[in-house]
Amino acid sequence: MLESNEGIEKENTEQNERAEYTDLSIFDELGMIIYVMDRDTDELLFVNRVGREALGITETDYIGRKCYEVLQKKDKQCEQCPQRMTEHGKWMGEGYNAYLKRMFQAFDSPIRYKGHDACVEVVVDVTESVRQRENLQKTLQAEAVLNETVQILYSETDLNVAFDKMLEHIGLYFRADHCCITDVKDDTLAMTNEWVPAGVTRLMDMAESVPKSKFIRWFDIFEHYNNVKIRDVNLLKEIHKDEYDSMTAQGCKNCVVAPIQVGGKIVALLSIINIEPDDFDSASMMMLTLSYFISASIVADTNRKLLEKASYFDEMTGVANRNAFIRDIERDQKIIDKDKKPVGVIYFDLNGLKRVNDSEGHRAGDRLIIDLAETIALFYRKPEIYRTGGDEFVVICFDMPKTQFTARLAKAMSYIDTLPALSVSVGYAWSDGTKQTMQQTVALADARMYTDKQLYYEEEGRRR
Repeated sequence: MLESNEGIEKENTEQNERAEYTDLSIFDELGMIIYVMDRDTDELLFVNRVGREALGITETDYIGRKCYEVLQKKDKQCEQCPQRMTEHGKWMGEGYNAYLKRMFQAFDSPIRYKGHDACVEVVVDVTESVRQRENLQKTLQAEAVLNETVQILYSETDLNVAFDKMLEHIGLYFRADHCCITDVKDDTLAMTNEWVPAGVTRLMDMAESVPKSKFIRWFDIFEHYNNVKIRDVNLLKEIHKDEYDSMTAQGCKNCVVAPIQVGGKIVALLSIINIEPDDFDSASMMMLTLSYFISASIVADTNRKLLEKASYFDEMTGVANRNAFIRDIERDQKIIDKDKKPVGVIYFDLNGLKRVNDSEGHRAGDRLIIDLAETIALFYRKPEIYRTGGDEFVVICFDMPKTQFTARLAKAMSYIDTLPALSVSVGYAWSDGTKQTMQQTVALADARMYTDKQLYYEEEGRRR
């Protein structure tokens, strides 16, 4: 009887090691095409509302059909799919959909959905960005500059770093005094990224923000999808004095400003200041085009963060999941190797979850799991807590002295002991960072937890 119960508990843990999603209706609220497909069969498993409307299909039209049949009206797999489907990490690509006659940028991330090893793909329409790029290439014959700038924008995972490098690239090309991005927030304009050549004072150092009201005329121009082009700031002196005073105070002689829009709302401005008169038209076209790419980058970064959260977050309990646990162990080991930081690891495993599931139902079992997660979170920060199995949680206390580690664990266990609904097996280990690896500390805590669980089952067996 003992061995049977233990086997069932282990099997239950293994089956719950990976996060399983069954409801993706939240994606119906997002304003881009999102679909989920089986990685092995190419079968569509989910298409959100925006995708269904774009394709002219219902919620049942795609069931049992291949993604390329529905999305591309093709009879065979797309050329890039074999490479994408053999990759275990995330994937990003761009291509033309002949059926929709639009250019899209796609972002893939692996996911478990209703028993399928699947990938969720977020599709961003970049048709207008591509059209602007093509027009710029034909008009200015500056393909190298544009391609290099866009490559800079997309080559960096940190959006702020990408913006800074991009601003430097186009600022140097046009020999400008300033190239910057300014956030539009409520009634103020606040510069967030700026490039200046050597010897020029940064505008970011001169003022934290500027009232939006001084530049309200610009936003009327932006509403018509145009840049603001000011060839000579002195022309503003008589009619637009507030605008003139603000710009001359910052040393602005001329400028081109393009709106950066996300979801139809202007969220930022891309500006280039004090350029040669002969470069004005070229800069105007460049800035308008780049504003579309920046918009796409902001959307892509938002989607990436959403997918990353889904990949490393346990939706039911609100703590990190097993993917995050594996990632952070590797990260912590690198720090331990370099700086010899101490680390403590604690395993918490519910006792009797199967009995609750069988007698009271899985909702009651889920409630018990959530209760344990919330109880642990009373004593540890949520980023330190990982749900690594169905009813198993691990806490990593990085760079924590042993006395603090043991004292906090004692408080947590004392509190858990006062809760009659929670029976928990616990195992822990602490290392000073010099005698054993992170993996060894984790393994020792895990083994001690199983020893504690064995004692629980032996005691339960004697009570029977």
